[in-house]
Amino acid sequence: MCIKLLTTLMSTILLILPSYALSETNIRLIHNNKIAHSEFSKRVGINQTTLLWPIDRCPKLISDETKGILRTNIELVIICNALKRANYQGNIQIVPSGNNKRQHIELAKGNADLLGHSIFRKSLSQTNSPTVSSFLLTDPVIKQGQFILGIFTSSNQLEEVTKAFRENKLNTLTATTVSSWKIDVKTLQSMPIKSLHLLPRYELIAPNLERKRANFTLSPLEARTPGKRLLKRVDGYKASLADDRVFIFNKNNPKLYKALQDYIIFLRAQDDLLTKSFEHANFISDKYQSWKQIN
Repeated sequence: MCIKLLTTLMSTILLILPSYALSETNIRLIHNNKIAHSEFSKRVGINQTTLLWPIDRCPKLISDETKGILRTNIELVIICNALKRANYQGNIQIVPSGNNKRQHIELAKGNADLLGHSIFRKSLSQTNSPTVSSFLLTDPVIKQGQFILGIFTSSNQLEEVTKAFRENKLNTLTATTVSSWKIDVKTLQSMPIKSLHLLPRYELIAPNLERKRANFTLSPLEARTPGKRLLKRVDGYKASLADDRVFIFNKNNPKLYKALQDYIIFLRAQDDLLTKSFEHANFISDKYQSWKQIN
């Protein structure tokens, strides 16, 4: 009887063990599929079949591999280095998901441990599910005033929009952005513009500007995507988005949250290596320091 009981117990342990080990060694990081299969992900060792990223493969925060990379990529490197510093073993498991809203929903449900990119703190809802209380939020990884955008318009409006900005006649212009981009909306609403034209999807911005349904939009100063290359930058002017950006975690993962929170505090104390990493990635730059800020 005792032998039979022991055998049953051992069988149960063996069945449970792989699942337990997986949960202990794989940190589930939710992100979009484009990032998961990007050239950067391949370069730093993210397996394109399993989407597992060995924590010991993450590059140094400031290195040749992180020079001039996208903001979303340097944020992945920050997360990986935080886990490495906290002596986590195993892998980061990339969990592909849809848009930001879907990612927040899946994270709140516990289908991932953390979001793989920073978000604006005020973009989290106080009332609609999932609310801000569904998550643990770190200190700012990008401080308010550090997220600088440029003014972009269509080629057939560049001359007149530039003239309006030069003559400080923003009240003659209509801006446009995506309705779900709450901080962009808030930033544009704070400007003395004629009106704001909201769109359901980013892909509609360029066509709407080309058809002159709006005059300008906000976008990163360094154009890196095909959509932005269709637009023309109004040189000499910039805007600062009015919020901090933070990392968020499922609220049931305080240990994991603490690893990243401690790393942010550590980097700030080391001559602000956090800002320096974004400068190294060319996201924060003094290149546009002399440009006029319009908000």
